[in-house]
Amino acid sequence: MFKTKRILWVGLSIFLFTAAAAWATEKTETLWQTDFAAAQAQALKEKKMLLLDFTGSDWCGWCKKLKSEVFGQELFIKEAPKNFILVELDFPQKSQLEEKLAQQNQALSKAYGISGFPSIILTDAAGVEFARTGYQAGGPQAYLDHLQLFVENFQKFSALEAEAAKLEGLARAEKLDQAISLLVDNGSKRSNDKLADEIIAIDKDGKAGLRAKYELPRKLNAIETQLNQDKDFDKAVAALDKLAPEAVAVPSLQQQVYLFQAGILIKGKGDKEAGVKKLELAYNAAPETKTGQQLIKFIDRMKKEGENPAPQPARAAEGNQPAVESNK
Repeated sequence: MFKTKRILWVGLSIFLFTAAAAWATEKTETLWQTDFAAAQAQALKEKKMLLLDFTGSDWCGWCKKLKSEVFGQELFIKEAPKNFILVELDFPQKSQLEEKLAQQNQALSKAYGISGFPSIILTDAAGVEFARTGYQAGGPQAYLDHLQLFVENFQKFSALEAEAAKLEGLARAEKLDQAISLLVDNGSKRSNDKLADEIIAIDKDGKAGLRAKYELPRKLNAIETQLNQDKDFDKAVAALDKLAPEAVAVPSLQQQVYLFQAGILIKGKGDKEAGVKKLELAYNAAPETKTGQQLIKFIDRMKKEGENPAPQPARAAEGNQPAVESNK
C-alpha cells in the first residue's frame, strides 16, 4: 500500500511539473508578438512601452539562457506585460521565417543598428528607443529591476525635456545635456541630433564645454566613416592627432580618440610600439573611468608578455546585420 501511494505521488508530481512547464511555455509564446506595427498600435492604445527582443532563437546560446532564466519565468510573464508590449524579432538559422516576417525583422535590425544577439531594445509606443541591453544574470526579478531603472531614467529624461522647454540660453542647454546623459546611461543608441544641434548653437563659443561634448563625437564618426571607405590608416591617425587637442575639455572623449588610434596602429598597421604609446595617452586622459582602469592592466600585460593583441577600437564600425552572439 505504501509503495502504491508513493508511486502515485511521484507520478502526480511529474504530471504537475510537466503541466506547469507546458503552461509557462504556452503563456510565454502567447505574450510575445511578431508583428511590429500591430505591437505599436497596441502600445499606443494601452499606453505602454515596447520591449523588442532581437534574438537567434534556435542557435544563440545567450538568447536561450535569457529566455529560460528570465522570459520563461512566471514572475516575468506576470509582471513585464504590465508596462511593456513584448515583441520577438527572430533571426533563426535552422528554420526559415515567413518572407514578410523575415523582411520586417531585417528592416528593424537595420533601423536599430543591431550588431549582436540578444539585443533588447526598449522604446516608447512610437518605437523611439530609450534603452538598450542584453543578457543579464540573476533571474527574473533582477531583470525586471534592470528594466525599471531604464524606465525611471526615461521618465526623468522626459521631465528634463519639459523643464528645458521653459528655459532659454545656457540654462536650457544644460538641462538638455542632463536629459541626453540619462539616455546614454541607458545604453541607448537613439539619435539625439536635434537636441545636440540646439546645445551646440547655444554654446557657440564653447565656454560652457558643451559644444565640444557634442561636436567631437560627430568628428570622430566622420573619421571612422572615411576610414571604412578608403582604408587609409595613416590618414585616419593624422586626423585623430588633430582631433585629440580639441578633446582636452572632455577627457572621456579624448580617451576614445587615443583608443581609436591605438586600434588602428596595432590592428591596422601592426605597429605595437606606437599603439601602446597611444594606449598610455588614453589612460592618462581619463584614468578614473572604467575604461581607464581596464587600460592600465591591459597595457601592463602587453608589456610584460610581449603580446600583440588587437584592442577593440573605441569607435569600431557596426554592421547593420546582426551576425554574432552578444553577452551585453
